[in-house]
Amino acid sequence: MLHYLPDSLYVRNRLTQSGDLEFWLTPTEKQPLQQIARSHFHDPQPACPAQHEQDPFQALPWAYARLEWLTNRLLDNDDSKQQLRALAGSLRRLASHTPEATLAASLLLPYRHYTHAHAVHVALLVARLAQRLALPEAEGESLVCAALTMNIAMIDLQQQLSHQAEALSILQTKQLRLHPLAGSAMLREAGIVDETWHLAVLEHHEQWNGKGYPFGLPRNKISPGAHLLQVADVAMARLHPRHYRRPQPAKGAMLQLFQQRDTLTDAKLADCLIKEIGLYPPGSFVKLEQGDTAIVVRHGDDITTPLTVRLGRNVGMAPEASRIASTMQMTIEQRHLPALARLWQCRVDSPAG
Repeated sequence: MLHYLPDSLYVRNRLTQSGDLEFWLTPTEKQPLQQIARSHFHDPQPACPAQHEQDPFQALPWAYARLEWLTNRLLDNDDSKQQLRALAGSLRRLASHTPEATLAASLLLPYRHYTHAHAVHVALLVARLAQRLALPEAEGESLVCAALTMNIAMIDLQQQLSHQAEALSILQTKQLRLHPLAGSAMLREAGIVDETWHLAVLEHHEQWNGKGYPFGLPRNKISPGAHLLQVADVAMARLHPRHYRRPQPAKGAMLQLFQQRDTLTDAKLADCLIKEIGLYPPGSFVKLEQGDTAIVVRHGDDITTPLTVRLGRNVGMAPEASRIASTMQMTIEQRHLPALARLWQCRVDSPAG
């Protein structure tokens, strides 16, 4: 199946095609992006915490800032590919070393920009799923890189949409449906030729029911890596809030995913995702059957009984298996974070950027 650019003046003013699945920016599109990149050339690099591969409460704020720094300079930086791979490597090691603390940190820590935080969250989940599925090292690394860069062509739009409850405008819809193609084109302009990476970016909004975009591919034509990225992208979007809505409780999201096994989602992948996140992810707040409010620290032997710590005077006690009555939404202030981080033997030194 050949993949052609949509026959649209809007698209053709922005992209060209030199082969199947090989897209490039037009000069009129590339020039302003290069100018933006040059304006960020002297931006200082975010300081890297000493424990960035062991302590997610230290690492995640740095990773958000690091990804923003890299994407701002993408088209005027000879080392973009190497630096994105280095960030992906750090996140893969972090996810492997402390998976439950990393998921908790992603749910608890504040962030300035939804766009970069979401990409990091998805990259971490992709790293865990690739490990659970025993994917080859090179493929896992490429898919984590794809997660970090899947939305580089719609950074401003995604940030805008994270605050927007109303329907998309016609222009926003065009930008949204174009961004997988434009993102791949930007990566090619940056010298990235990894086809696994490109294919995942190009197809990360394709769906097994054929209603995805930009190509509307049927199930048997979507690459497994892109499908993995699409599922992880949707899962992380549901678990994190937007300015106009609360996050979806994990229990409901995982139940929906289970019901879609082998219809909209690969069954093995769905099972891995449910095991990784659980019905009550680490970092989520719950009301116990006894009536106490608690925070989930780790998964339990049974998916319905995670290990929790009661909030209040018992916050320093060891986690214990608990029966859950319901999930809760709680507002976390900066002053609460150091005590919460210690539940995973982590720390918070300063406000997150």
